[in-house]
Amino acid sequence: MNRFFRSKVATLAVCAIAAVAVAQPAAGQVDPGEISQLESRRDQIINELAQFDVEILDANFGIEELVQLINRREVEIELTGDLIERTVDSRREPASTRVEIALAGYTAGDPRGNALLTEIQTLQGDDTPDRRREFYGAVIEDTQRRLDEIDSELRSLQDELTVDRDRLTSAVTQHSDAVDALNSLGEARTTLALELDDVRRRIDVLKSLENRSVLTGLTTFDDPRRPALAVKIDNVTTARPQSGINDADIVFVEEVEGGLTRLAAVFHSTGAEVVGPVRSMRTGDFDLLAQFNSPLFANSGGNRGSRAALADSTLIDVGASSSPEGYYRDSGRRAPHNLFTNAFNLWAIGAELATATPSPMFTFRTAGEAINASAQPVGGITINYPRSRVEYAWNGNGWDRTQDGSATVDTSGTRTAPTTVIVQFVGYGVSAADARSPEAISVGSGTAWILTDGQMIEAFWRRAGVPDQTEYIDGEGRPIAILPGRTWIELPREDSATPG
Repeated sequence: MNRFFRSKVATLAVCAIAAVAVAQPAAGQVDPGEISQLESRRDQIINELAQFDVEILDANFGIEELVQLINRREVEIELTGDLIERTVDSRREPASTRVEIALAGYTAGDPRGNALLTEIQTLQGDDTPDRRREFYGAVIEDTQRRLDEIDSELRSLQDELTVDRDRLTSAVTQHSDAVDALNSLGEARTTLALELDDVRRRIDVLKSLENRSVLTGLTTFDDPRRPALAVKIDNVTTARPQSGINDADIVFVEEVEGGLTRLAAVFHSTGAEVVGPVRSMRTGDFDLLAQFNSPLFANSGGNRGSRAALADSTLIDVGASSSPEGYYRDSGRRAPHNLFTNAFNLWAIGAELATATPSPMFTFRTAGEAINASAQPVGGITINYPRSRVEYAWNGNGWDRTQDGSATVDTSGTRTAPTTVIVQFVGYGVSAADARSPEAISVGSGTAWILTDGQMIEAFWRRAGVPDQTEYIDGEGRPIAILPGRTWIELPREDSATPG
């Protein structure tokens, strides 16, 4: 029994101690998955506490049984002692009476002894001296036999008493071990219960800090009051893989000179410590990004016309020209594809420059809600820019992105697979700042394909003015609801994409 208790206590105590050692993120550095981890640990602790309660109950029953066993052993010893005492008393009679009478009468001629023996023999019709001596001998032999029997019984009782005492000692030892094991179980349970209190408090704290991102619909613990941050990111072959693209809430893909593309990554619910390579602005950025309510705008610069247009826009410039302290060159890459920034540093730099937060851009639905009735299953889609080919393939959870035959990954090697892909067909004009630069027309209306949850919805987009947000609606004018998550918005020309 003691080995069982010790083994059980050791196993459960190690689990409890190991669980207590789980690290907790510091304030402001909350892991979005921590609540689910803590809730899982909370449920595990509750189950472990239930196991402890069962083991403690069994241990108490075991201790009660041992107490009863000890009581029985003590009674057995007492009974054996009584038997020994009675047996010793019964020995006194043949030892002190019969032997003395027989010996005294035969050897010392004691009158009372002789008279007794003579009387007995006379009654039996035998008064000869030889018969008297035989009688004396018989009395002595019978007395000695009885003494031997009693001595043998005493030795047996003494052995039995020794066994009883050993059994009592064993029961006492088992009881002591069981009490120690019960105490250890209680201490381990207390430790686990304290951990449960800590886990529950941490869950409460995190839930008090959690917010719902306006751009992704996901839980976030970052500051919901900060402005959106839009970063222009290079997208040519020599600039890939990029950093931070999988942390952005929304990524726009725009056509630029030569039929290539460039990214505008919008951060709000989360940031990234490394973002880039950062590249220059285009005049189409100002209308496109104005819908995020005066966002911070990170870029590597631009020509005179672009800078002038930026100054007249609602975007807040935190680019490399105006805020060089927020950027650095990566010596492992060649210019101009080696300029990087830190989203959190740019938020700090722009803290007093921008105070507005973005408004919700999408309508979100839960996984259990019905998808738009016009949705059709689709395995993927192909988009053809003049000099770049983009493909998306449904993987069961998101849309795996491929560009120019290579999987789109970030610098950590993580595959880019946004929850939702929007193909927003737009027209392109000519930039007033550079006749070679196409400018996406993001105000007005047009057609769109919404890829969500393995389905494609043929929709429309509309945007009344530069300050307004883009709406995505079905044929009856109802907003298209998408699953919470990150979204990539491709901005190709009409008739340049095919599903399948």
